[in-house]
Amino acid sequence: MAGRCFILLSVLLSILVGKPAAGAEEWDLNRCLELGLKQNPKVIAAERAVQGAKARVVQFRSDYYPDLLVETDYSRYNGTLTSTSTSASASERNSQSIFYLGLTQNIYDFGRREYKVQASQEDLKAYGWDLKDIRLSVLDEIRQGYYGVLLADRAEKVREQELERTQLFLRQAKGFYQVGLKPRIDVTQAELQLIQAQKALLKAKNDILVGRVNLQKSLGLDYSPNYTLKDDLEADQVQWNLEDLKKEALAAQPTLNRLRTLVQYWEAQVKVAERDFWPRLSGTAKWGQASKEIPLIDYTESWNVGVQLTVPLFSGFESRARLDEFRAALSQAKANARNQELQVLSTLESGYLNLLLAGKQIEVAREALRTARENLDLAQGRYQAGVGTMLEVTDARVSWTQSENDYIQAFYDYRIARYSLERTLGRDY
Repeated sequence: MAGRCFILLSVLLSILVGKPAAGAEEWDLNRCLELGLKQNPKVIAAERAVQGAKARVVQFRSDYYPDLLVETDYSRYNGTLTSTSTSASASERNSQSIFYLGLTQNIYDFGRREYKVQASQEDLKAYGWDLKDIRLSVLDEIRQGYYGVLLADRAEKVREQELERTQLFLRQAKGFYQVGLKPRIDVTQAELQLIQAQKALLKAKNDILVGRVNLQKSLGLDYSPNYTLKDDLEADQVQWNLEDLKKEALAAQPTLNRLRTLVQYWEAQVKVAERDFWPRLSGTAKWGQASKEIPLIDYTESWNVGVQLTVPLFSGFESRARLDEFRAALSQAKANARNQELQVLSTLESGYLNLLLAGKQIEVAREALRTARENLDLAQGRYQAGVGTMLEVTDARVSWTQSENDYIQAFYDYRIARYSLERTLGRDY
């Protein structure tokens, strides 16, 4: 009964996991990264934010150009004319139409305009670094999902081998029991181990399903494409110099560069606030026509040109408070940038050490796996010869399964440690 249930559940999970159908396209890591950067909504949202920042730069640059306006007005009114000598009155209806073309221009504002444009440009740079940071975050998420699926695939194969070995051991235990060489408890223990192996295989299949769902989310897909993943879990180890990595990280790490850009942004904002105490010089020009008829046949033409100097005297301490606020924000931005520098160096060194450790763990796991395989072969041989015990075989098989999983986990850990370090360095793919 348990065997039939296992078969049904195994078939169901195989369908859900979606064993690639014939003609499935093989995707490598770069294919997934390209797709994710195009489809992931977080990247799309960050790109739109950059577009908005570009538009704000254009808005602030508009102060270099004059404002043109057209004004037109038409009015109709009644008037009553009364004679003081005769006391007679007469009603009169009149109409008037006016047309004006005007121009205003900021001539000089002691640098307000220039520093506002500079602040908007620094704001654009900050959004650009935000975009890069989000790209790196998405790339990291895709890589973890990609290699998570490969890890689950490898783990499933280990569990399948474990199940085969457990089934073989059960047949041997039954054979020895039938001829009286082993006790009944060996058979019941083997049956229990078979059930446990079946449960472990079901979980491994489910892990593949969960891994593919997570990868699909990272790619920004709302459907399940027919694909297989290229298995490149086992990678060559890299040899990097820590001092070179520090220089690269301090120059290219996006979060750090964003905070540095914010320092420049607030420096420009402080300059703008300081110039709020200085006068503004602007000019206006206006030309127009006025008439009592439509169209303008008999009209009066007028024009004027003027220059205005606006001197701020008192604004209820608003300008002073704004300047203090921006100076405080500038000091805060400098402190945040310095703190981020220390954080980057700390994270980099930790990641570098983790990468070295992951590389060493691969060698240790490889040697442990070799020993575990040899130990399992010896234990199974001793049991088959009738001189070994069930406990020996069980312990050897558990050690072998754990060593197999540790070995593939070591490659996964190395991949993740490497890409985590590359994210700290600000490297794109």
